Amino acid sequence: MTQEPGGAGTNHFGGFHIQAGPLSDQDVARVELADEIRAMIREIISTDATIAEIRQVRDLVRSGVESLVAKSHAGAQGMNEAALAERSKNFLARSPVLGTINPIAVPLVIAVLQEGANATVEGRITFTEPYEGAPGCVHGGFIASAFDEVLGVAQSASGQPGMTANLTVDYRSPTPLLRELVFRGWCEKVEGRKIFTRGTLHHGDTLCAESSGLFISMRPELFERLLAMRNSNQ
Repeated sequence: MTQEPGGAGTNHFGGFHIQAGPLSDQDVARVELADEIRAMIREIISTDATIAEIRQVRDLVRSGVESLVAKSHAGAQGMNEAALAERSKNFLARSPVLGTINPIAVPLVIAVLQEGANATVEGRITFTEPYEGAPGCVHGGFIASAFDEVLGVAQSASGQPGMTANLTVDYRSPTPLLRELVFRGWCEKVEGRKIFTRGTLHHGDTLCAESSGLFISMRPELFERLLAMRNSNQ
C-alpha cells in the first residue's frame, strides 16, 4: 500500500495484475461452483432436453440460488482495513473477463512477462459456444473486452495502474471458437499519468485483431472514492 503526499489516506489499490496469494478454501469452493455454472451455460444454449427436463433443472438451480441468498453476505462496508486491503488487491479472481471465481468469465489466463516501463503480457483463451457472434466465430464484443483486460494488465504492470480512457480494436480476420487464442499486450510509452498500450490477437500464425489503448494512472484518492461509492450502494 502506498501513501501519496497530501492524499486522502491509505491507497488499498496495488494494481490490476496482482494476485494476492493462494485462494482461500471458500474461494476455491466458489471456483468449483463457477466452473459448473459455465458448463451449465454451454448446455443451456445447446441441449436437446425436453421442456419438462429443462424446467426440472431450472427448479434445481432456483433452489440452489435460494439457499445462497438465505446466507449472510459480507460487503466491503463491513470489512476491517486488513480484510479490505486483501480483497481489493485480488482483482484477478473476481474479474468478469479472467476471474476464476466469476462464472461469466471464460476465463482468460494472463502471464506478466515483463514489468516496468516496457511491461509485456501474454494471454491465452479458448472461447466456447456462448461467446459466438458470426457462425463459428467469437463475437467482437468479447474480443474487445479481452483486449481491455490484457492491455489493462500490461499498463498495471508498468507500475502506474490506472483506468481505460480509450480503447480501439481493429478486426483483421474471423476469430474461431473452440480454438486456443493468444493475446499479447505491451506498454509503448508513458507520459505523465498517460500510459499508451498496444496489443495483438492471434490464432496460430493468423492475426485476428489488433488493439491500442490509452490508460490514465489512478490517483490514490480516486480508488478510495470508488470504494466509498460501492459501499453506499450496498
